[in-house]
Amino acid sequence: MAAAMTAEELEAEIEATRRQVEAEEARRRELEAETAQAAKRQRLRMELDDMRQILACGQRGNAQEAERRRSFDEDRIDWWRCSGGGVPRHPKQPVMRARGGNSTDCAEDVARGEYVWRITGFSWLKCVLKQGGDTNLRSMPFELGHETFVFCYNPWAGELCEGHHGSLAVWLETEDSIALRRRIYIKARSGEFVQWGETSDFVHFEEDEVAERAYGPDVHSPGHPPTSLGIFGLSHEELLQSEWVVDDTLTAKFELEVRPDQLPKCQRLSFAVEVPETTMSQDTQALLEEGTCSDVEIVVQGEVIHAHSQILSARSEVFRKQLTSGMQEEVSKVIRIEDCDAVTFRAFLQFLYTDSLPDVKKLVADSSTASGSLESGVSLSQTQALLQVSHKYQVMRLQRWCEWKLYQQITTSEVCNILRQAHLIQARQLEKACLEFMKTNMSQVLKLPAYAELIKKWPQIGLKVSLFSAGVPETEATPAMLAFTTPPDGE
Repeated sequence: MAAAMTAEELEAEIEATRRQVEAEEARRRELEAETAQAAKRQRLRMELDDMRQILACGQRGNAQEAERRRSFDEDRIDWWRCSGGGVPRHPKQPVMRARGGNSTDCAEDVARGEYVWRITGFSWLKCVLKQGGDTNLRSMPFELGHETFVFCYNPWAGELCEGHHGSLAVWLETEDSIALRRRIYIKARSGEFVQWGETSDFVHFEEDEVAERAYGPDVHSPGHPPTSLGIFGLSHEELLQSEWVVDDTLTAKFELEVRPDQLPKCQRLSFAVEVPETTMSQDTQALLEEGTCSDVEIVVQGEVIHAHSQILSARSEVFRKQLTSGMQEEVSKVIRIEDCDAVTFRAFLQFLYTDSLPDVKKLVADSSTASGSLESGVSLSQTQALLQVSHKYQVMRLQRWCEWKLYQQITTSEVCNILRQAHLIQARQLEKACLEFMKTNMSQVLKLPAYAELIKKWPQIGLKVSLFSAGVPETEATPAMLAFTTPPDGE
């Protein structure tokens, strides 16, 4: 048992405690003053947000009014349409002979966009929502036109927002009157996006009592469910066992078109002649296919392709140097391709001539015809081959398109293959997408023989995977990567 404190010790303890009380009281006064300042800052931020909304509303109104003024100046609309008096009365002197016409464009102001939403760990979704006390999962906001959209999924096909129930839908909150056209696609195990439900148009009126609404194939009011409820009529549990959930991931794509509340654009027809669409792409493709006026031969897999040095030089810096810098190709006018198959290189040339992105399905079909069989993964390998040749010849638009196509094909079985190529050609965005997928699905990836072979042959990639999975920022990971690739002194 501790010895009893003396009177002097008790007095000293009381004095020390009193000083602590005074210090805490002083600290409380400081905190109260800081809290008052924080409340003031919050009030000012709210006032600033309100003022910014008023400013944005005023700017939109002024922009619309300026467009109306331009419409009058350019005779795209008539004054009597906005005067409230109807069609003007005939003038005193009647028009005895007349001819005229106008073109009215209802789609000129339509904004179009596409959004891909990937929900990983799909089997955990119900648990996640229950833990958070939520009924549905929502994506990050998507800006299109002057509106902000969010995409939501309810695994119970229940409440999405007030007065609207369903499973997967587009969510919108606005006070504007807009027209909305939406299409929803779900990615199948084959990698193809299949449309769920029909393409639908809606008009969201600003005078509606409820400013927020959800739009989707099975969206309904409470108590009035549609005949088919759930994505493709499947419950959440059935969806987990279906072809639409791959590697515990559901991937949805939303295509939206938004038209603001504006009058259609009208323009007088002063000369009734229809101008044909451009034929530039078809004409240059005919040059490639027919070889007219060609001055270069490209030899690939024993096949000779007749091409045009001017087009090759204009489209690729690598070809320009080969054909104009005193190299062998400039003299012989023959370019030999040793590292690409003929089908892929023809698709590459077609892009150079037409600037039209390849049709992967046709590319796969041509490759299968040439090889005599259609094997699993041909689409992936053909896209990788096209990425390799576009990187070699520095055709950036085609390279970025190939990277996007490969991003859509990242799966557990293919991620090592895609990551290797992304690392070799320094495709940073594709490489990061592969690393993020590996981090999320590390328990499955680590068991793959392909992963063991990857880090054995490319240990630098293994270090990247480790640093990224550990959450090391890129700025801090760079010294480690440099130290890994730089030989020690004396070697």
